[in-house]
Parts: sequence; C-alpha cells; structure tokens
Amino acid sequence: MTTKWQYSESFAETNLKMLENEALCDVIFAAGNEQKQLKCHKVILASNSPVFYAMFCGTLAESKDVIYVPDIESSTLYHLLRSV
Repeated sequence: MTTKWQYSESFAETNLKMLENEALCDVIFAAGNEQKQLKCHKVILASNSPVFYAMFCGTLAESKDVIYVPDIESSTLYHLLRSV
C-alpha cells in the first residue's frame, strides 16, 4: 500500500516520514534515565554519520537489539536522529 508521502521529490523528506511512522526501523535507542525507546534506521544513520557507521559497521559494531544511552535526554537524541 502506497501513500502520498512516498511521492515526495525529496529523498530526505521520505526518510523523515519513515522515521516518524517507524516504518522498517531496525535499531532502537533507549535514551535517558527513563530509557525512552526511539526507533530508527541503521542505513540512514550510517550513511550520514561516520560515528554511526563505526557503531554499526566497525570492528566493535553493536550487535544488541536495543542500544542504551543513559547520558542523553530522549528529546535531545530524538532531535539528533531527525537531523541525520
């Protein structure tokens, strides 16, 4: 089933819509002391950030289903993930 957002001229716009809809997300970050879960896409993060590329594809790549990041508030991480 296709939806209107899939016909956007901007690749970034369609990726953002998929993030907002949590469509095909393959990694979860648990942020802050409350461990709020934020779902996102490894390929988008890795293709736009050398840090995320190393995190997912490097020698010491994360293999866990959930990545805990207690030292960042969930709202801050959410804004970071939206900007990648």
